[in-house]
Amino acid sequence: MTDDPTAPRHIHIHEDEVGMRCLYPLAAVGEVADDVRAADTANEANRAPDGVGWTDVHVIASPEHDYAEAGLRLDQADAALSPILPRVRRFAATASAGFRPDAHDPYGTHEDEAHCYGLDATCFLKLEAGGSLVRQVWFHVETLDAERLAQLREAIVALDQLVPSIIADYWLNSTGVVRDGDFLDRYLRALSNGD
Repeated sequence: MTDDPTAPRHIHIHEDEVGMRCLYPLAAVGEVADDVRAADTANEANRAPDGVGWTDVHVIASPEHDYAEAGLRLDQADAALSPILPRVRRFAATASAGFRPDAHDPYGTHEDEAHCYGLDATCFLKLEAGGSLVRQVWFHVETLDAERLAQLREAIVALDQLVPSIIADYWLNSTGVVRDGDFLDRYLRALSNGD
C-alpha cells in the first residue's frame, strides 16, 4: 500500500509510555487480567514513603498467548489499519536525554520501518513483529479529540475482527473484551475524560 503523504513522518515518545495500553488475543484474558491486578497491587505497595515515585516497579508479564500464536500476519493487520490510520514508519521511544535533536539514546528504540499507525505522538497504535507475524499490539493516547479517539476505536475494532481481542490498560487498571460494546464505550469515555 502506498504511504499517505499527509501522514506524520516520525513519532517519538518517552520510553515510559511503551506497552502501557495493549491489545491481546482473547485467549490471554485470564493471565492479562491477573497481571493488571498485580501491577495495581505493586503500584500501591511500592509507592515511595515521600510520595514521589516508587521503591520498586512491576514488570509487565508477556502472556503465553500472543497474536503470532493466533496467526495474525503483518500484511493482514496493515490492510485493516491503513485505511483508518496512516502508517508512520519512523518511530522512537527514548528516555528524556534522547529527546534532544542531536541525541541518540543507546537504550532507546529507534525504528525506520515501524508498523505504527497514527496521526501523531498523541494517538497511535503500534504493532510489534516477529518475522511476518504480529506478536504484540499496543497503543498510546494523550488526546481528548473525539475524532481521533473514534479513529483509534475503529482501528481497535478492525484488529478485533481479525483476532478476537481484549484491552489491557495499565494506566487505568482496566481490562475488557473489545467486542463487549458496553465495555468499549466506557473505556473510550474514560480516555476522552483524560483518565
